[in-house]
Amino acid sequence: MVCIEVIPALKDNYIYLAALNGRAVLVDPGEAPPALAALGRSGAELEAVLLTHRHADHIGGVAEIAAAYPAAKIYAPENCYPGAVCVAGGGVLPLLGGALRLEALSTPGHARVHAAYYGGGVLFSGDALFGCGCGRVLEGTMEESRRSVEILGGLPGETKVYCGHEYTLSNIEFAMAAEPGNAALRVRYESAKNLRGRGEPTVPFTIAEERLTNPFMRLCEPGLSVDGGDAGAVFTALRRWKDNF
Repeated sequence: MVCIEVIPALKDNYIYLAALNGRAVLVDPGEAPPALAALGRSGAELEAVLLTHRHADHIGGVAEIAAAYPAAKIYAPENCYPGAVCVAGGGVLPLLGGALRLEALSTPGHARVHAAYYGGGVLFSGDALFGCGCGRVLEGTMEESRRSVEILGGLPGETKVYCGHEYTLSNIEFAMAAEPGNAALRVRYESAKNLRGRGEPTVPFTIAEERLTNPFMRLCEPGLSVDGGDAGAVFTALRRWKDNF
């Protein structure tokens, strides 16, 4: 079974190390030292680095890691990293000797070009989807971001999500304001608070949890405290509210 290590980095980023049988893959190494330390502890040989988008807090450690492991391939969406193998939506990457097959899903919105990687019951969502939230729309459009969340929300409920940042508690606080009648949010808040109190990450979480608690996946719920309208209008209202929450 593929082992996935959650590596805290920078202020609130996560890097992921997936390993099996002496092979390893890194996802979004925003800084090199914690990623290299995790690789050293694992004793695995790095075969690939996956990047979800081009923002510095997700690619900042790649150059140093590539220098240490020159045989490792770098995969990224178009124009996200110089010399990377370009991954397009729908492309499948056979990793860890074929034990982990990840499909690149096109998920723009937070960034103009953004990929999430799905397969083997796991999703590396980058900044397209967070625990109980989604990424701020910085380069793409609201409709692109809404559609990206919709695509990820359509994955099997048991899918384990590994996202780019530890934002879950603050996202749940917003979600409780946005949908105050949702009892599942209080349960999730207490669970997340306990995890963080012990210094543990709130990842992974599941797509099923997101459907119950993430307001950006619950656009048609009558309990949302936003003006009515179609899904796009509700998403935009929620995202703008969250930007200033």
